[in-house]
Amino acid sequence: MRKTDLSPERRALLVPVASHPGAYALVPPLTPRVDRLTGLQGLHGEVSRAHTALANLQTLAHGLPNPDLVTRTADRREAVRSSQIEGTNSGIDELLTYEATGSDEGLPPDVRVTLNYVTALEYGLQRVRERGVAAFTNDLVKELHARLMSGGDNSWAPGEYRDKQNWIGSLKIDQARFVPPPAGNVPDCMDDVISMLRYAPAEEDQIEMPIVVRMAVVHAQFETIHPFFDGNGRVGRIILPLMLAAEGYPPVYLSGYLKDNQREYYDTLAGVQLKGKWAEWIRFFAIGVDTAVQESIGTALGLGAILRKWQDIVGGLGLRRQSVLHKFPELMLGTPVLTAHKAKNALGISFPSASAALAMLEEKGVLFQREKHRRYRTFYAREVIELLNRPAGTAGSGMKE
Repeated sequence: MRKTDLSPERRALLVPVASHPGAYALVPPLTPRVDRLTGLQGLHGEVSRAHTALANLQTLAHGLPNPDLVTRTADRREAVRSSQIEGTNSGIDELLTYEATGSDEGLPPDVRVTLNYVTALEYGLQRVRERGVAAFTNDLVKELHARLMSGGDNSWAPGEYRDKQNWIGSLKIDQARFVPPPAGNVPDCMDDVISMLRYAPAEEDQIEMPIVVRMAVVHAQFETIHPFFDGNGRVGRIILPLMLAAEGYPPVYLSGYLKDNQREYYDTLAGVQLKGKWAEWIRFFAIGVDTAVQESIGTALGLGAILRKWQDIVGGLGLRRQSVLHKFPELMLGTPVLTAHKAKNALGISFPSASAALAMLEEKGVLFQREKHRRYRTFYAREVIELLNRPAGTAGSGMKE
């Protein structure tokens, strides 16, 4: 990180790195209030569209019979995409298979890392739904990291803020793209981030900071602090849907948009870190929220259509209403890869009943088996997996503003 890469204002925030003579780290200024974000007036259109999209999604979610099923499948797609930004290879098929079978036989080794993401995300969503913004504490951020890094190398200090200097973009600090604040500054910097996560307008604030802008500010500030040795990008992206859920919105997942626009993601983020260019970053982020919401709406409508189709198929079999087969459409929507043991435990039925139901659904073309996982009879709801595998931005919303 060359001093010439930084704006004069940011250059004034550099401090020497004691462990690396001649190197400097940047201690970021406090998270800005809305009246200090220059250029925000020119972003009204992008921010307004993002908020309109969030309102549309909220309306749709209230009308769904079981929105948790949609969230459950979307959680897993987000885990895959966010992890892939960091270089993992596991896809949605591999994650769902690993979750269904408990075996990583024939699967990429990093599938366990991706499942950790799901665990951390679901834990965070549970906490914020229980307590709202009050759930945001340093302890919660550390707990998310601990779950994300579970089972890995303990040298990465799961669940603990770093106690040494780190840097981004090179093996050598003097060639780094960015050097975050020294470890001794991390606690104070994170206290400031937590205050923004627990945001309430101050008396002197002339206008309230919109949630989309707050999300953009928090994410940029978190990545600038880089409080952990590893996993910062993933924890930073987990926090985003938690912010929405804490205020009563359905969680929205941006990793597909960020992955598709990865170069601009890094460049606009660097613009904030090195030069305090908030307007460009917030514009990019607000467009991302709008794009991600449209995909979420399209996915929810697509899953709803699949569910109705399956219910019609099961309803046409002439079974008693008490038949366990009537429970399978919703189960398959939230768990599109199943084994008999998984179905048995999820529905509280016998193994023979689960096996018979899966065989019937396979006969009707609803479920399929794949030979490559011969150790387990594993059934796939192909329509759901194909929907989840669509590239980000291709699912139409089916709604108009």
